[in-house]
Amino acid sequence: MSTMIRKILLLSLALVLPFALLGCAEEEETLTSEQIDQIVVDAVNAVAEAQTYKFDMDMFMTMAVVGGTDPGTMTVGANATGVIDNVNQEMQMIMDMTMNVPGEDEQQMGMEMYIVDEWVYMEMSIPEIGEQWMKMELTPAMWQTQQQIEQTMELLQTATEVKFLGSEAVDGVQCYVFDIIPDMEKLAEYLAQQQSMLGVGLDIESLAELFANMSVSIREWVAQDSLFLTKSTADLLIEVTPADVGAAPEDFDKMTMDLSTVMTVYGYNQPVSVELPPEALEAPEI
Repeated sequence: MSTMIRKILLLSLALVLPFALLGCAEEEETLTSEQIDQIVVDAVNAVAEAQTYKFDMDMFMTMAVVGGTDPGTMTVGANATGVIDNVNQEMQMIMDMTMNVPGEDEQQMGMEMYIVDEWVYMEMSIPEIGEQWMKMELTPAMWQTQQQIEQTMELLQTATEVKFLGSEAVDGVQCYVFDIIPDMEKLAEYLAQQQSMLGVGLDIESLAELFANMSVSIREWVAQDSLFLTKSTADLLIEVTPADVGAAPEDFDKMTMDLSTVMTVYGYNQPVSVELPPEALEAPEI
């Protein structure tokens, strides 16, 4: 696999971080636009005031490359678990990935991220590169970037369109179900921040151009009693050209990425513990 394809693969993984199941809501229930607006405002405030929560995320991606030195279709499956402690500004996320590339054995990758004592620690395990730890000082902007659920709720609040689908139970919790069309400028801004954290970012203008060839479907479940986000899904289909990602024309002719993510959120305001691996303390600072 070429270096450019690996870079684009890492970029595509960064694209799914802010997104997070498919269900069938009962459609006979209706809400007025004013009621929907109030639920959105109250839900955003509820999540913003949450002291702690946990989340799980599953992702599956198919990436088809046409032309170039590595044509073919590869797949990546990933699952992640994480906890957020807003009171102590601590965070933990562990992600495991499985990649299948034509002509190669199945490869395992992984990423761990911790925020402890005003430092961000990150470990990435990539085939042919190995495990690498790094750390950086935590800034207010970086903490804001890593608050995945709050960012997901901002997509709901700033959406250009919110459609109420009805009600559905998630793990025994009755939820409002919404389909949203996100504000692409807000989406590009957040993705640029996320990718910068991984060192593979595009600027906002480049992301906006990339989104011109993207279709996205986002659905969110909000608990009716607490108004906490309970579940969120995203399905994205995007076509990439070499110019979109700064690649040379000979690297590939066209690439299509089909991403599907599922995120569930639970354990609001329950005790959490973030444990930093001892080896992270020896990470070089960047």
